[in-house]
Amino acid sequence: MYSRRLITEERRNRRKAFFFVVLTLFTIFLIFFYGLPLVAKFASFIYDLRQTSEPVETSDTTPPPPPRLTPLPSATNKERLDIQGTTEPGASVTIYFNSKSEDVLANSEGSFSLNIPLNNGVNIISASSKDSSGNESQKTDTLEITYDKEPPEIEIIKPADGAEFFGNLQRQIIIEGKVEEGTQVQINSRMVVVEQDKTFSFASSLSEGTNTFTIKAEDSAGNVTEKTLSVSFTP
Repeated sequence: MYSRRLITEERRNRRKAFFFVVLTLFTIFLIFFYGLPLVAKFASFIYDLRQTSEPVETSDTTPPPPPRLTPLPSATNKERLDIQGTTEPGASVTIYFNSKSEDVLANSEGSFSLNIPLNNGVNIISASSKDSSGNESQKTDTLEITYDKEPPEIEIIKPADGAEFFGNLQRQIIIEGKVEEGTQVQINSRMVVVEQDKTFSFASSLSEGTNTFTIKAEDSAGNVTEKTLSVSFTP
C-alpha cells in the first residue's frame, strides 16, 4: 500500500518536473525569437529619443562682417570724436585710432558708440568686430580725419581798408582776396566762389558814404575767421 502511494507520488512529481522544463524551454524560445527584438527596438527608440532631445553642439567658425561705421567728417576742430556704427548684436567692436585701440560692446540692436581723443593733424581710424565665438572680422577701410583748431587766414588783396571812391565810374568795385585750400568764403552772408588757385572775387555797387563788408572764411574743420573791410563812396 505504502509503496503504491510512493510510486504514484513519484510519477506526479516527474510530470510536474517535465511540465516545468517544457514551459521553461518554451518561455526561452518566445523571449529569444520575439522578446529580444522588441526589447532591442524599444532600447533603440529610447536612445534616438534621447539623442534628439539633447542639444547638438556646433562649432561657429564664421567671422562676422566688418562693422558699418557712420560717415565721419574729413576734418574737425573738436578734440574728441564719436565713432558710431552697427554690427552683429552683442559683438565686441575694436576701434583702432592712430597707435591705440579701444573695445566697445554692441547693444541688442547691434549699435555701438565710442568717444575717442584725436591728435593734432591726421588721425588714422578703422574698426573690426568679434562675435561671441571669438571669430574676428576683417578691418574696415582706413579713414583719415584731420584735427585742426587753427582758424584759416584771409588775405584781402584789394581794395585797401579805408579806401575812398569818387564818381559814378568808381561806384562799382571788386573785392579780391585769397584763402587757404578747402576754405569757403562769404561776403555779407553771400557765398563767394573760391577758384582752384584759392583766390576769390566779389563785385558790389557802393552806396554813398561808408560801405562795410564782412568777409567770413570757414575751413573744412569748422574754424572761422572774419575780417571787416570799410570803404567810402562820394558820388
